[in-house]
Amino acid sequence: MKRLILLFAVFIPCLVFGQKAKIEFQETSFNFGTISEAGGKAIHVFNFKNTGNTPLILTNVRAGCGCTTPEWNRQPIAPGESGNIKVSFDPRNRPGSFTKSITVNSNASNSVVSLTIRGNVSRKPVGPYDKYKYQVGTIKIFNNNLNLGNIKDSQQPERKLAIVNTGEQPATITATSSSPAINVTVPPSPLKKGEIKSIVIKYDAAKKNDWGFITDHIDILVNNQEKGTLNVTANISEDFSSYQGNFEKAPVIALSETEANLENIAKNSTHTHEFYIQNSGKSELIIRKIKASDPETSITLPKTTIKPGKKVKATVTYKTQNVPKTTKIIQLTTNDPQHSVINYKLVVNTSK
Repeated sequence: MKRLILLFAVFIPCLVFGQKAKIEFQETSFNFGTISEAGGKAIHVFNFKNTGNTPLILTNVRAGCGCTTPEWNRQPIAPGESGNIKVSFDPRNRPGSFTKSITVNSNASNSVVSLTIRGNVSRKPVGPYDKYKYQVGTIKIFNNNLNLGNIKDSQQPERKLAIVNTGEQPATITATSSSPAINVTVPPSPLKKGEIKSIVIKYDAAKKNDWGFITDHIDILVNNQEKGTLNVTANISEDFSSYQGNFEKAPVIALSETEANLENIAKNSTHTHEFYIQNSGKSELIIRKIKASDPETSITLPKTTIKPGKKVKATVTYKTQNVPKTTKIIQLTTNDPQHSVINYKLVVNTSK
């Protein structure tokens, strides 16, 4: 009797631990062949069966790319029952051959299974107006972002943006900008169907009276109804060509310090710090622009024009947060031809 009890004690755990689900796929790889970039999502269903003897649970199914999306049933699948995983592939902007993997995790004895889809995406046909990326009403514009790049404050660059009327009826265009630096000209007469013209944009950097990276906007109106916006960006720097490389009589900026490390500053409070800006050159130094790295930091000067040999006190007002350390950068744009942009660094270490 004792021997029989011992036999059951050994055999029953073997039965329990032998109970496992098992996932078997009809196929683990599928080739779509050639699909069109403009044909929409390609879909394939991978079918499987639980050939084990306990319920099968898919704990996770994930694809290695955002263009591939798996869908599956989260409910347990009984022994002998079947299920599937639907895999969608988005071919948009992905011309050429592709191979994508989908990893299936489950409670099965074969707990990790890899599925693969592959194929080739043919480029969608290029339409006559596909290169025009921005649309307002029936008007398509080559681009709504015009980057003038690096320009001097004395320059007046001019650019053209191609436009086309894709509608059946003629289209009238108007364009305005609140920036005094922008002069925009549109076609004087309505555009006929398929007619291609240009919007001409002239930028007068001197009228902008600003330095560094700038952004302006142009408002577009089509047939007095549909509205759109064109963005104009540039990086403006001062034109120092009049010096002809001889800076002997130029202004020269000198800071009493270029960096300050402040210790044991109270958290969540407002403080000030001072440093000096000196003109060690031979003509007036002008502080063109002051820009702080965050909105909770500002700098004030008693004046922005400094005579040769003189200096002014700069007062930095800053707010601390509930963090042990912050770094604040203050950027000064000046008429010093050799240091037109100079940075001041403030490192704030707060008390515990």
